[in-house]
Amino acid sequence: NMHHIIGDGWSMEVLSKDVLAYYEAYKSGTKPDLEELRIQYKDYSAWQLSQLEGESYQKHREYWLDNLSGELPLLNLPSTESRPEVKTYIGSTLTTFIDKPLVTLLNKYSKESNGTLFMGLVASLNTLLHRYTSENDIVIGTPIAGREHSDLEGQIGFYVNALALRNQIDLQDDFDSIFAKSKETVLNAYTHQMYPFDRLVEELKQSRSTSRNAVFDILIVLQNAGENVEQFSISTDDINAIIESRKGTSIYDIKFDFEEQGEYLKFSVEYNTDVYEERMIKSLIMHYKELLPNLLKQPKQEVSTIEYLSPLEKRELIENFNDTKVDYPSD
Repeated sequence: NMHHIIGDGWSMEVLSKDVLAYYEAYKSGTKPDLEELRIQYKDYSAWQLSQLEGESYQKHREYWLDNLSGELPLLNLPSTESRPEVKTYIGSTLTTFIDKPLVTLLNKYSKESNGTLFMGLVASLNTLLHRYTSENDIVIGTPIAGREHSDLEGQIGFYVNALALRNQIDLQDDFDSIFAKSKETVLNAYTHQMYPFDRLVEELKQSRSTSRNAVFDILIVLQNAGENVEQFSISTDDINAIIESRKGTSIYDIKFDFEEQGEYLKFSVEYNTDVYEERMIKSLIMHYKELLPNLLKQPKQEVSTIEYLSPLEKRELIENFNDTKVDYPSD
């Protein structure tokens, strides 16, 4: 059990391997064969602090201050809950899966567009949020491992940084153009990933609401750093099911968490229950799963015209909600 300030997900992998190496050595009566670390976390901390005044860091700083200049947009999805005046962290997580054919299609489209699976997920999520809110300026966050140097691969420590991905979406955009914009945003963010997010928040000097996070309220994560489960299969019923997998905390309003499991994507949505209700989050998940294949099959069609309601939901809206026929007396 480790506080996040001294370790990240990558650190847990390192720690597990080290402990198992010691265990195997203990069983066999030998010395553990572990490579000596050239530096420690304190060396990295000192180096990072010294770099903050350097020319390369100033370029990173300028990029972020320019990219996040002006009034940052607030993303408000439909909800029956009233946002608390002071931010809370009570959360719940709903989980489902994206099936093999759709993951294959998304991977194929992303590769043919000279991008990655993550870029495809960012682009499709941006599209859904645009359709839900009609917002043209959208900022979502993502964590990054922060271990670009080979000497950091075997370290235990908190190296993760947060990146703000800001995208503009126009009413006439098709998915091809949204993917291209998202790809450029992601690549620029990776190029300038070394500038610490907490320092950036201080320097933006923007008025902060006590009910929200700094810069962004929605996070997207793709978990693909661990071992991939090759022989993973799941039934159609489980693919379509949306289950509550965890109750506890939620740092952000919503965190979209994708995890590669074999040829499937495990798709979890962690949300603040004081901001959004379960029914709305379930609809959001279903609409994403409905929208994604339609975007990939019609990448040159304006996204404002692409359907994300299921046939059943559409029929209910048109036939039931619109059933307003009334007989009035003839006089």
